Amino acid sequence: MAPLTIAYLSDLPAAAPVLAAWFAGEWGDGTPAMAPAAIAGRLAAQAGPPELPLTLLGLLEGEPVATATLKFRELDWTPEADHWLGSVYVREDARGRGFGRAIAAAAEATAAAEGFAPLYLYSPAKVDLYRHLGWEPVGETVAGGKRATILRQACLTCASS
Repeated sequence: MAPLTIAYLSDLPAAAPVLAAWFAGEWGDGTPAMAPAAIAGRLAAQAGPPELPLTLLGLLEGEPVATATLKFRELDWTPEADHWLGSVYVREDARGRGFGRAIAAAAEATAAAEGFAPLYLYSPAKVDLYRHLGWEPVGETVAGGKRATILRQACLTCASS
């Protein structure tokens, strides 16, 4: 299997419509804000490191197969929960090959390098996956009309060193 190459969306802005289509298909709710064109516009406006939001791409032979975004205050959960990992997505035909783990690890490494700690995420359905990747559940919320578990990166020294 070819290795996954990690890039910033800000360096490959032509990938924004691809990611927008993925996000609209996975999380779209039929509102204009979640239409592919609106999502692509928000993605294209990202400045790149070290500014948040910061979207990473996982590329396989130059084609996007995975993505994750570091965000500031995605949820207003607690005062210390400033930095969030979100929009983790692996293209359907590329799932089950470790790309989700790879893009999450790349996002965590980027967060650590930029001093974004502690790092949080929320998930309505993938809690076991994130626990396996070293995240710990710390609470619950309702997001997008769904009950979700909030998780924190368990190795806090990893993100601050």
